[in-house]
Parts: sequence; C-alpha cells; structure tokens
Amino acid sequence: MNLYIAPPRGKKEKESYLAWVTGLGFTPIWLDLRRKVKGPLLLCGGADIGKDPERDRREYIWIKQALEAGHQIIGVCRGMQILNQYFGGKVTDLNEAIVEDHKAANFAENTDHSGKPSQFHIVEDLDGNLMKVNSRHHQHCIDIPTNFKVTHISYPYITHITEGFKDEDQKIWAVQWHPERQESENNDYPLSVLK
Repeated sequence: MNLYIAPPRGKKEKESYLAWVTGLGFTPIWLDLRRKVKGPLLLCGGADIGKDPERDRREYIWIKQALEAGHQIIGVCRGMQILNQYFGGKVTDLNEAIVEDHKAANFAENTDHSGKPSQFHIVEDLDGNLMKVNSRHHQHCIDIPTNFKVTHISYPYITHITEGFKDEDQKIWAVQWHPERQESENNDYPLSVLK
C-alpha cells in the first residue's frame, strides 16, 4: 500500500521514517507540492509549528487534500501537533522535566535532532494498558478539538498530558512519541490502523 509522507527536514529523520514504513510493508511516496495526496497521509515529526512557515503551509494543504478525499491521516509528534492546530486546538511548551535534553536554540534553528538520545516514559491507553514510549518533545497539545478522542495520556508523573488521539469518523490517528525510531513497544502503532 502506498503511504504519502509529508517529509521531515533531517536526513537521519527521513532514513528512520523510510525504515519504519517499509519495514511495515508500505511503499513511501514523498510529497511535494507537485504531487497530490492520493492515499493515506503520514505527517512526520520535526521542529515547532511556526519555525518553518513554508512547511506548515504545505502540511495544511496536504491535510486538506487528505480530508477532502477521505484518506486516512497519521500524525507523529509534530504531525499530531499540526493536526491539533489545524482543527482549532493549541500547542504549548511542556514545563515537565521528562523531555529530551536539547537546547532551545536547536529547535529555533530547525536543526535535525534525530541523532540525540531519547528519554522514555509510560503512557496509558483507553483500556488502562501501560506502555513505555520515547519522549522527544518539549511541546504538547492542549485544547484538544471536540472531534478528537484522547487515546493515550502520560502516566503517572505527568497528569493528563495528551499523548495520542483519534478521529475515527475522519480517519485520523496521532501520537506524541516517535514510533519510527523503533525504540519502544508497539512500534507498528499507529500505522497498524491502516492495514
């Protein structure tokens, strides 16, 4: 199955996504503005929304195309955040000490931080199942739009930080962690919903 990918900025990040999606049996189609979304869309992680206005603009176009055509959308980290913002939610900095140790300047410069080590924490799903995931974000979604149902929250030391959401009507699934790095349990989620 083809998977249309809004490309990440860094070379190492792109390699991680390529290994992840091909390892799960998908054929990656890297998007640019000459190519329309004609199947499931993957929105990758990366720098904060607003740091690269052109990337934000392109991803809004691809989200709109996917929604209008009824294609599924998967968001990873920044991808989850841009989906939250697209539908009217907000993104803000975490004050918690669980995030990856990068300097703020690295985000401001929009550099590739994929080679830095991850930290890990526990998230809980809707059924009360706990799983360990990598933590590579310093922002999170707040004011979750009503079309999204929260599927994962941080547990136990961060109270109610949204780590995943879905909108089954519009075929959207998103997570705050980085399954493409294949460091945690259940690295097939959320791509497993496409099969």
